[in-house]
Amino acid sequence: MDAPKRPRGRPKEGTELVDKTVASEEAKQRLKVVLQSMAGVFTIEEACRILGMKKSMFHKLRMQFLSGAVHLLEPKTPGRKRHLPTDAERENKRLREELEQSKFELKAQQVREEIGLLMPHLLKSNKIDASKKTKRK
Repeated sequence: MDAPKRPRGRPKEGTELVDKTVASEEAKQRLKVVLQSMAGVFTIEEACRILGMKKSMFHKLRMQFLSGAVHLLEPKTPGRKRHLPTDAERENKRLREELEQSKFELKAQQVREEIGLLMPHLLKSNKIDASKKTKRK
């Protein structure tokens, strides 16, 4: 005898997928009943009885669900949305760059002072101005 063929791919989960969502039990139950009514498992009357609502309310609930689902499935531009820096982020970047420039200038001044203390003859003979600022490119 041949062994029964197993279906390929993922197992069918149906409304069991609803249980994996983060929502109240009432919302999960409503979604399951709406999906099952759309799949033909329940008639509209049975779905209304299970949920304890009138037909008009059930139709309204089903249309809200479908409208939300269709909205989520609208095509969008692929990829991440471009991040536009806020004013605070731009100011933060400017201040960091300014700090780096100040650190560089401080280090350059410290080196000039060390040269001036250790080798004063270089300053006199080459006429280097020790107070001259070094600009970083």
